[in-house]
Amino acid sequence: MLFPSSVIELLCELVARPSVSPEGDAGGTPPGERVVADYVAGLLRALGGEVMVTDVRPGRPNVVARFPARGGRGTRGVRDERDGRSVRDERDTRGARDVCDERDGRDAPVVALAPHLDTVGVAGMTIPPFAPQVRDGRVYGRGACDTKGPMAAALWALARWLRSPGAARSRVTWVFAATMGEEEMSTGAKALCESGFRADFAVALEPTDLRVVRAEKGVLRVWVESAGRACHGATPGRGDNAIYRMLPFLHACRDGLAPMLEAARHPDLGGASLNLGVVRGGGELNIVPDACRAGLDIRTHPGMPNDTVMEHVRAAAGAAGGLRVRMHREGPPFALAADHPWVRRMAAHARGVEVAPWFSDANVFNAHGTPAVAFGPGSIAQAHTGDEFIGVAALEEGARVLEAFIRDVSE
Repeated sequence: MLFPSSVIELLCELVARPSVSPEGDAGGTPPGERVVADYVAGLLRALGGEVMVTDVRPGRPNVVARFPARGGRGTRGVRDERDGRSVRDERDTRGARDVCDERDGRDAPVVALAPHLDTVGVAGMTIPPFAPQVRDGRVYGRGACDTKGPMAAALWALARWLRSPGAARSRVTWVFAATMGEEEMSTGAKALCESGFRADFAVALEPTDLRVVRAEKGVLRVWVESAGRACHGATPGRGDNAIYRMLPFLHACRDGLAPMLEAARHPDLGGASLNLGVVRGGGELNIVPDACRAGLDIRTHPGMPNDTVMEHVRAAAGAAGGLRVRMHREGPPFALAADHPWVRRMAAHARGVEVAPWFSDANVFNAHGTPAVAFGPGSIAQAHTGDEFIGVAALEEGARVLEAFIRDVSE
C-alpha cells in the first residue's frame, strides 16, 4: 500500500472512509469502523508493524500495531490473550500478536498512540460528510477534527520517525492502538484493556489544541423509571399517574442531588454535576400515563466516584416511592498529577497542560493501570458539528509536535 504524500492527503483518505457509530445516522453508508480499520491496518503494515485486527463486535474491530524497540536490551513480552469476547480477524494475523505488558523485567518502555476509529452521526451536517474538502486553510468532513485529524497527525509522525535513521536505535516499543466505539463510552478501549493490554504510557488522540489533558471527569448515565396504571383521561382518579409518581424524584434531582454533587469539589476537576436530560411519559392527552422515564447524565471525579453517586441516586429513587434505577453506561474519572513524569515529558512539546470535563479512552487506560493523557491537534469546539473541520496549520503542527515527542522519547 502506498503511504499518502502529505498529512493532509492522509486525513482526506481517512475522512473519505465512513466509520459512523451504529448509534448515529450513517448517512446511508454501512455503520461501523471496518472500512477505515482495514485502511489503517494496511498503512501500519506498510510501515513494518506487527498488526492485529480484532473484532470487538461483528464488523467493528480494534487495530493494534507493534513496532519493537531496537536500541535497548529487549522489549516487554507479548502474548496472545483473547478474552473470549473478541474474535481475531484471520486475514490480518500474519505474524501479528496482541500487545501486552508481562512486566518481565526487560527495559524498553511501551508507549501507545491511541486514536479512535469511530465518529458520531451525520444528521444535520451542512457539508458533505465523507467527501473531504480542503479550502480556506481547513479540512472539512465528518471526523476531520474528532478524531481522524489527530489520528492522521499521529500516523504521519510515526511514519516519519520509522523511516528516519534514528528508528534503528529506538529504545521504545511503539504501539499504535486504534479503537472502535469510543463514542459509545470507549467499548473498544475497554475490550483492549480487558484482553491484557498494558503500556508504560498512552496518548489518547483527541482534539485538545495540543494541550496535555491530564485529568478528565467520569460519566454516569442512568435511567430512572416509574410505573403507574392507565385509564381514561376523563376519570383520572381510577388510574395511577406515573408522571406524578416521578415528580418527587425530579425535585430531588434539582434540590438535592445536583447541589450535593456541585458542592463535592475536586482540586483539579471542580464539582461533579448532574444534568436531567430526558423526561418522557404518556402518549395521549386523554390517557393517564402508566410509565414515565427520566434520564440523567452525571459527571464524576475521583473524590465523588461513580459507585458513590449511584448510591445517592438509588437512595433518592427509593425515597420517591421505589422507582426503578438502571445504569445505562458508565466510565471512571482519572487525574494524573501535574508533575507525573509522563505528563512532564509530553508537556515539553505541548502548548500547556489542562483538565477537561469530558470523557475519552484515556479514562479507560488509566482505570486499567496504564497512565494516559488526551492530546492532539484541533479544537473540541469543532467536534461533532454540522461543518466539522480542522485547520491545516493545526494538523501540520500536530504532526510535527508528535514527531518531536516520539523522537525525544525514543532516543
